[in-house]
Amino acid sequence: MVKMNWKRELDRNNHQVVLSGQPVAIHCHHYNINLQKTLEDTLGEAGIQLMYKSTEEAAYHSLKPLLAQYEKLKTVKSKLEMFAILYQNCGLGIIHPQNIENGTGLVISPSSHHVTGWLAKHGRRNTPGCHFTCGWLAGAIEAIFGKPLGTYSVTEIKCKMMRDAECLFKIEEC
Repeated sequence: MVKMNWKRELDRNNHQVVLSGQPVAIHCHHYNINLQKTLEDTLGEAGIQLMYKSTEEAAYHSLKPLLAQYEKLKTVKSKLEMFAILYQNCGLGIIHPQNIENGTGLVISPSSHHVTGWLAKHGRRNTPGCHFTCGWLAGAIEAIFGKPLGTYSVTEIKCKMMRDAECLFKIEEC
Protein backbone atom coordinates (compact mmCIF):
# COMPACT_ATOMS: atom_id res chain seq x y z
CA MET A 1 0.00 0.00 0.00
CA VAL A 2 1.33 3.42 -0.98
CA LYS A 3 0.95 5.97 1.78
CA MET A 4 0.51 9.49 0.50
CA ASN A 5 1.70 12.37 2.63
CA TRP A 6 -1.38 14.61 2.30
CA LYS A 7 0.09 17.21 4.64
CA ARG A 8 2.94 17.69 2.19
CA GLU A 9 0.92 17.33 -1.02
CA LEU A 10 -2.06 19.49 -0.05
CA ASP A 11 -0.61 22.28 2.04
CA ARG A 12 -0.32 26.02 2.43
CA ASN A 13 2.53 28.27 1.39
CA ASN A 14 1.77 31.52 3.20
CA HIS A 15 -1.60 32.60 1.76
CA GLN A 16 -1.62 30.03 -1.08
CA VAL A 17 -3.08 26.54 -1.07
CA VAL A 18 -0.56 24.27 -2.78
CA LEU A 19 -1.15 20.89 -4.40
CA SER A 20 2.00 18.92 -5.15
CA GLY A 21 4.02 22.12 -5.30
CA GLN A 22 1.57 24.00 -7.54
CA PRO A 23 -0.70 26.79 -6.26
CA VAL A 24 -4.42 26.08 -6.55
CA ALA A 25 -7.47 28.27 -6.06
CA ILE A 26 -10.23 26.93 -3.87
CA HIS A 27 -13.43 28.96 -3.72
CA CYS A 28 -16.73 28.58 -1.97
CA HIS A 29 -19.80 27.40 -3.86
CA HIS A 30 -21.07 31.01 -4.12
CA TYR A 31 -18.07 32.06 -6.20
CA ASN A 32 -17.97 28.88 -8.29
CA ILE A 33 -21.68 28.87 -9.09
CA ASN A 34 -21.76 32.59 -9.90
CA LEU A 35 -18.79 32.06 -12.22
CA GLN A 36 -20.52 29.12 -13.91
CA LYS A 37 -23.83 30.97 -14.30
CA THR A 38 -22.07 34.01 -15.74
CA LEU A 39 -20.14 31.88 -18.26
CA GLU A 40 -23.29 30.00 -19.30
CA ASP A 41 -25.48 33.12 -19.52
CA THR A 42 -22.99 35.30 -21.41
CA LEU A 43 -21.10 32.82 -23.59
CA GLY A 44 -23.42 29.81 -23.81
CA GLU A 45 -21.67 26.69 -25.09
CA ALA A 46 -18.36 28.59 -25.41
CA GLY A 47 -18.56 29.40 -21.68
CA ILE A 48 -19.21 25.76 -20.85
CA GLN A 49 -16.22 24.72 -22.96
CA LEU A 50 -14.05 27.38 -21.29
CA MET A 51 -14.88 25.91 -17.88
CA TYR A 52 -14.37 22.33 -19.10
CA LYS A 53 -11.05 22.98 -20.87
CA SER A 54 -9.52 25.13 -18.13
CA THR A 55 -10.42 22.53 -15.50
CA GLU A 56 -9.11 19.72 -17.71
CA GLU A 57 -5.76 21.50 -18.05
CA ALA A 58 -5.52 22.33 -14.34
CA ALA A 59 -6.28 18.74 -13.28
CA TYR A 60 -3.86 17.32 -15.83
CA HIS A 61 -0.98 19.61 -14.86
CA SER A 62 -1.58 19.01 -11.14
CA LEU A 63 -1.93 15.25 -11.29
CA LYS A 64 0.86 14.44 -13.74
CA PRO A 65 3.72 15.52 -11.41
CA LEU A 66 1.93 14.00 -8.42
CA LEU A 67 1.75 10.62 -10.17
CA ALA A 68 5.42 10.88 -11.17
CA GLN A 69 6.34 11.56 -7.56
CA TYR A 70 4.58 8.42 -6.31
CA GLU A 71 6.14 5.77 -8.54
CA LYS A 72 4.75 2.97 -6.36
CA LEU A 73 1.30 3.84 -7.68
CA LYS A 74 1.62 1.41 -10.57
CA THR A 75 -1.86 0.00 -11.14
CA VAL A 76 -4.70 1.91 -12.73
CA LYS A 77 -6.84 0.97 -9.73
CA SER A 78 -4.43 2.58 -7.25
CA LYS A 79 -4.15 5.72 -9.40
CA LEU A 80 -7.94 5.98 -9.68
CA GLU A 81 -8.28 5.57 -5.91
CA MET A 82 -5.70 8.31 -5.37
CA PHE A 83 -7.44 10.73 -7.70
CA ALA A 84 -10.83 10.04 -6.05
CA ILE A 85 -9.29 10.76 -2.62
CA LEU A 86 -7.68 13.92 -3.99
CA TYR A 87 -11.01 15.12 -5.43
CA GLN A 88 -12.62 14.62 -2.04
CA ASN A 89 -9.72 16.18 -0.07
CA CYS A 90 -9.98 19.28 -2.24
CA GLY A 91 -13.61 19.61 -1.12
CA LEU A 92 -15.01 18.94 -4.59
CA GLY A 93 -17.21 15.99 -3.67
CA ILE A 94 -17.19 12.22 -3.91
CA ILE A 95 -16.47 10.26 -7.09
CA HIS A 96 -16.51 6.52 -7.73
CA PRO A 97 -14.78 5.36 -10.95
CA GLN A 98 -16.57 2.38 -12.52
CA ASN A 99 -14.88 -0.07 -14.90
CA ILE A 100 -12.33 2.40 -16.26
CA GLU A 101 -10.40 0.51 -18.92
CA ASN A 102 -8.00 2.16 -21.36
CA GLY A 103 -9.29 5.47 -20.06
CA THR A 104 -12.94 4.90 -20.93
CA GLY A 105 -15.78 4.02 -18.60
CA LEU A 106 -18.12 5.59 -16.08
CA VAL A 107 -17.80 7.68 -12.93
CA ILE A 108 -20.58 8.07 -10.36
CA SER A 109 -20.80 11.06 -8.03
CA PRO A 110 -23.29 10.87 -5.17
CA SER A 111 -22.17 14.23 -3.73
CA SER A 112 -20.70 17.36 -5.28
CA HIS A 113 -19.65 20.84 -4.18
CA HIS A 114 -21.02 22.28 -7.43
CA VAL A 115 -24.35 20.46 -7.18
CA THR A 116 -24.88 21.65 -3.60
CA GLY A 117 -24.04 25.21 -4.58
CA TRP A 118 -26.21 25.25 -7.70
CA LEU A 119 -29.26 23.81 -5.97
CA ALA A 120 -28.90 26.25 -3.05
CA LYS A 121 -28.64 29.29 -5.32
CA HIS A 122 -30.68 28.42 -8.41
CA GLY A 123 -32.67 25.26 -7.80
CA ARG A 124 -33.26 22.51 -10.34
CA ARG A 125 -31.80 22.70 -13.85
CA ASN A 126 -33.18 21.20 -17.05
CA THR A 127 -29.72 20.26 -18.36
CA PRO A 128 -26.67 18.64 -16.77
CA GLY A 129 -24.44 21.24 -15.14
CA CYS A 130 -21.31 19.61 -13.71
CA HIS A 131 -19.00 21.11 -16.36
CA PHE A 132 -16.17 21.55 -13.86
CA THR A 133 -16.29 17.87 -12.87
CA CYS A 134 -16.38 16.79 -16.53
CA GLY A 135 -13.19 18.74 -17.22
CA TRP A 136 -11.53 17.53 -14.02
CA LEU A 137 -12.28 13.91 -14.88
CA ALA A 138 -10.91 14.32 -18.42
CA GLY A 139 -7.65 15.84 -17.17
CA ALA A 140 -7.26 13.26 -14.42
CA ILE A 141 -7.85 10.31 -16.75
CA GLU A 142 -5.40 11.73 -19.30
CA ALA A 143 -2.75 12.09 -16.57
CA ILE A 144 -3.41 8.58 -15.20
CA PHE A 145 -3.18 6.92 -18.61
CA GLY A 146 -0.25 9.08 -19.80
CA LYS A 147 -2.22 10.56 -22.70
CA PRO A 148 -2.06 14.13 -23.99
CA LEU A 149 -4.69 16.73 -23.17
CA GLY A 150 -7.81 16.35 -25.30
CA THR A 151 -7.57 12.56 -25.61
CA TYR A 152 -10.76 11.90 -23.66
CA SER A 153 -14.20 13.46 -23.66
CA VAL A 154 -16.41 13.38 -20.58
CA THR A 155 -20.17 13.75 -20.84
CA GLU A 156 -22.55 13.99 -17.93
CA ILE A 157 -25.43 11.57 -18.50
CA LYS A 158 -27.30 12.12 -15.21
CA CYS A 159 -27.07 15.15 -12.95
CA LYS A 160 -28.22 15.82 -9.42
CA MET A 161 -28.81 19.44 -10.49
CA MET A 162 -31.66 17.99 -12.58
CA ARG A 163 -32.76 16.05 -9.47
CA ASP A 164 -31.36 12.71 -10.65
CA ALA A 165 -30.33 10.46 -7.74
CA GLU A 166 -26.62 10.85 -8.64
CA CYS A 167 -24.37 12.38 -11.25
CA LEU A 168 -23.16 9.90 -13.87
CA PHE A 169 -20.26 10.70 -16.21
CA LYS A 170 -19.27 8.80 -19.35
CA ILE A 171 -15.62 8.92 -20.41
CA GLU A 172 -14.87 8.22 -24.08
CA GLU A 173 -11.85 8.54 -26.31
CA CYS A 174 -12.13 11.47 -28.75
